[in-house]
Amino acid sequence: MKIYPIIDCTEKYHSIMVFDKNKNVPVHRWYPFVEGYSKEFIDDILSELSFTPQRVLEPFCGSGTTPVELQLRGIKCHSFEVSPFMYLLATTKMCPDYKSIELQEVIERLKIALARVPKQIRDYEEIPFGPTVVNTGKLKKYNFHDSAIDGLLDIRYVIKKEVKEERYRNLCLVALASIIMESSNMFRNGKCLSYRKGWQDKVLTRQQVHESFLRKLSTDILEDIQQGSEYTLASSNGQLCCYGDVRANIRQIEDNSIDLIITSPPYLNSRDYTDIYMLELKVLELVKNYKEIQELRERTLRSHVQVRYEELQPIDNERLIACMKKMRGQKDVASWNSDILNMVCGYFEDMQELFRNFRRIMRKGGKIYFNVANSAYYGVEVPVDLIVSDIAEAQGFEVQEIRKARDLKTSPQQKGKVEKLRESIIIINS
Repeated sequence: MKIYPIIDCTEKYHSIMVFDKNKNVPVHRWYPFVEGYSKEFIDDILSELSFTPQRVLEPFCGSGTTPVELQLRGIKCHSFEVSPFMYLLATTKMCPDYKSIELQEVIERLKIALARVPKQIRDYEEIPFGPTVVNTGKLKKYNFHDSAIDGLLDIRYVIKKEVKEERYRNLCLVALASIIMESSNMFRNGKCLSYRKGWQDKVLTRQQVHESFLRKLSTDILEDIQQGSEYTLASSNGQLCCYGDVRANIRQIEDNSIDLIITSPPYLNSRDYTDIYMLELKVLELVKNYKEIQELRERTLRSHVQVRYEELQPIDNERLIACMKKMRGQKDVASWNSDILNMVCGYFEDMQELFRNFRRIMRKGGKIYFNVANSAYYGVEVPVDLIVSDIAEAQGFEVQEIRKARDLKTSPQQKGKVEKLRESIIIINS
């Protein structure tokens, strides 16, 4: 097995590989996508390139940090996003022609409409589907208090009635999305949604929900549009953002057309982003039923166990085969989710297909910055960065180096077996 140079770059990367630094950055602050990296990561990459990229690809767009930052610099960036919510968020951030005076008019209309909204809003707007959304008396826990969900329905109703122009309607929907979690009884807890401590007693009024929405529109969003002449005058990468499964969309990219790829695919950590952003998907009516949820999961990278796949064998990779053998040999393997082994095999099968397409679309002399993190199951560490590096080299790329970005904590099930996991940036030459 090849030994790759692993460079400790934790001092450089430990803070810029998290979205936290974006929370006060114009446009990026419109919605806190905690799983993303900061704009500084993009700045750092561009500063060390020996060439000016002409066409960039971000296969896993997320909240749009990469295409937005490249848009500011006049660099074309193709991107793909499978989540309808993230697609809405990213393309809204990339829209180039907002006018502050027009948004102010929209805000004023919404203020008036919210003051007159029908008291019985559920006669006009449907509550999101599912048995846990509101208190039905059948369960002890539920996602929203009645007043909070009614406040959100009020906002959704007036957006439909008052905002006819798509770009401003999308802006309003992003503002609505940004307050959904704070209006709910939930918080994002790693791989899932959990109930906040004392949620039973924290009851927001409809008026408080309205005020939170209008405040988001009138401060963060309006202020950024008022001050962001550079942003609003930039050409848009939104038209180059494609909705859907990356495994299908990448086939649309022309041969030898891309000279830089920057991406952070979903980690091999069983995290189902459909679940994590379920409230946004439901409240914004981006999914209408459980069938659509399942279809969305089936279009995502095989990095979670919410979809059952046929039994898979590992791709021809010595490191992966060794890991699979170790995992299957663990005494407690029967007590774990049997789909985990298939998930691991499927993940690297998807990686292999991805790099086959990278080989086709990349220009000679181009670069790939590939952010991944190692995983652990059954007490066995899966060296994702090394296996991905093997896959890249098998497709004809050269791995320049692996940069250690930081150490991540393992899940409670791995404590005492695997204490920490390496998050890495793989630098790959075409």
